[in-house]
Amino acid sequence: MMAFAPVAPLEAASAPIAFPDQFDAIGTPVQQIAGDKGRTIHFTDTGESGWATMLFIGGVGTSARAPELVAFLDTMRRRLKLRIVAVERNGLGDTAYDADWTFDDYVGDVRRVLGHLAINRFSLVAISGGGAYAGHVAAAMPERIVSLHMLAAIASMPAGAPTCALDLDGLRAQLAPQVDAPRIWWDMPKDGVVGKVRGFADRTADEGAHAFFIAGQKGDARGVAREYKRFCDPAADVSGFTAPAYFYYGEADKAVPPSQGEYWASKVKGKVTFRRYPGEGHDVQYRHWDQLLVDVAGFGDKTLVCDHGRAKLANGPVDLKRQTLGICAWSRTGQAN
Repeated sequence: MMAFAPVAPLEAASAPIAFPDQFDAIGTPVQQIAGDKGRTIHFTDTGESGWATMLFIGGVGTSARAPELVAFLDTMRRRLKLRIVAVERNGLGDTAYDADWTFDDYVGDVRRVLGHLAINRFSLVAISGGGAYAGHVAAAMPERIVSLHMLAAIASMPAGAPTCALDLDGLRAQLAPQVDAPRIWWDMPKDGVVGKVRGFADRTADEGAHAFFIAGQKGDARGVAREYKRFCDPAADVSGFTAPAYFYYGEADKAVPPSQGEYWASKVKGKVTFRRYPGEGHDVQYRHWDQLLVDVAGFGDKTLVCDHGRAKLANGPVDLKRQTLGICAWSRTGQAN
């Protein structure tokens, strides 16, 4: 018989244990309110009353829980006192699919949620496919927007895009295998954000499962297919937008190239800050989320850098021979674990 050494008793703590008096957050809950035409609007809200609000519009095929994908910088967000609200789109997550739903309906849903939350002024933030929706929000209520932020965000599909040539059913069939497998839908390069942020790949797969399965849609690709078809429409007219606008694009991004940002930048009338990232692809939307937070918080004239192991806000040009962009966590080598 194998003998085991006796287990030493735990020593009593030298000081009383400070037990919590409330629960820890396990994710931002999805809320709902009544919309027009008997529809239900779903949204998330981090809920910090009195903080500056960001209306966040996620990429193609994302649900109201898409802000959870940038929660790896939630401590930074909270220190900067920024609140995030996200309004879910047609046929994704908990929101039912409606074949007649339009960009105008999304603007109406946003108005309804902001009114419900008593939010008047906000910064508008969009990533990837969310850019087309953000354009319509910016066009509809420019006087309410403090600043506009587009990260690798689309304006519209280029002329002759294969997606626009397909009918809706054909596009739905083409997208179905990816929608049925969220890990395939969210496949991202391992040498980018996935390799730096612990658990990011799993969290993106969770988001895909939420967007495509949570309400029993069982991988229904209609919502995603209709999103892509909306991008074939002309971009929104943002010529009346006069607030500061920020654009963040990877010069090696083949999905949404900088030309899309250049289009937006050429149309708005306010001060434009265009942040270009040589050699970077489509995941600039997550890789430079820290810079966006700084910009939204009112430090848009500065660049966040890591300098000799310490993050700081730099004025003027950045010396990339001795500094790296963003917080110092990005400059660490090796796979996240």
